[in-house]
Amino acid sequence: MQKINLLEILKKHNTINLNLNAKDWKEAVYLSIKPLIDKKLVEEKYFHAVIESTQKHGPYYIIADNLAMPHAQSDAGVNENCFSLITLNEPVYFDSDERPVRILIALAATSAEVHTSEALPQIVAVFEEESNLNAIMNAKTNQEVFDIISKIDFQKYLI
Repeated sequence: MQKINLLEILKKHNTINLNLNAKDWKEAVYLSIKPLIDKKLVEEKYFHAVIESTQKHGPYYIIADNLAMPHAQSDAGVNENCFSLITLNEPVYFDSDERPVRILIALAATSAEVHTSEALPQIVAVFEEESNLNAIMNAKTNQEVFDIISKIDFQKYLI
C-alpha cells in the first residue's frame, strides 16, 4: 500500500497559506480547510463536520500550544487523503480552551487507519520539536515550511 507523505501532499496540492488573519476559531478552521475544498480533496460538508464535532466534543484536536489539527470522520466528505497548513498572524482561542492556536494543519483521511498510522505520526514528527513549531509559525514563504518538513526523519514514526 502506498503510504501518504505529508510533504509531497502539501507540495502537490499547494495547500499552505501563511500569515493569515482570522477573527475567531471558526474562521481559522475554515481557512485551514478551504484549500482542500477548493482543490476538491474534500467536500464543503467536511468543514461543517469539523465545526459540529468541535461544538459537540470541544477542540480535541489542539495538540500543543499554538498547534491544532482540525479533522473529522472520513465519511464526512473526504475524497482523497490530504493536508493543508496555515499560520495566523494572531492566535485564535477555542471556546473553553485557554491555549493559543497559530498553526492549523487540517487533515482529511480516507480511513481511520490512514489517520492513525500514517497522517497523525507525520504531524507529530514535524511538531514534536518546539523549534520546528516556532520556525513554521514564523515562516514567510512556503519554501521555508517545505525545507523544515524535509529535514524530518519520519521512519521512526511510521509503522
